[in-house]
Amino acid sequence: MTADELQRIAVLETEMKHLNEKLEDTHVKVSQMHDLLMQAKGAKWFIVGMAAIAGFGASFAAKWISFFGSMPK
Repeated sequence: MTADELQRIAVLETEMKHLNEKLEDTHVKVSQMHDLLMQAKGAKWFIVGMAAIAGFGASFAAKWISFFGSMPK
């Protein structure tokens, strides 16, 4: 192997080590979020319901805002 190839392999090994550390950190964060969500099962459905109500309200408002904007003056 040439010196250039050895240098490229060393760089790849360093990048793989960094990638593995980031992946482990992400795994820990996702596990923490999952554990938190499992602790508040009732709150989960409350959040889903509020998001549905907010989405319905936003779509309803968008429909009526465009309706009132197109009315003749």
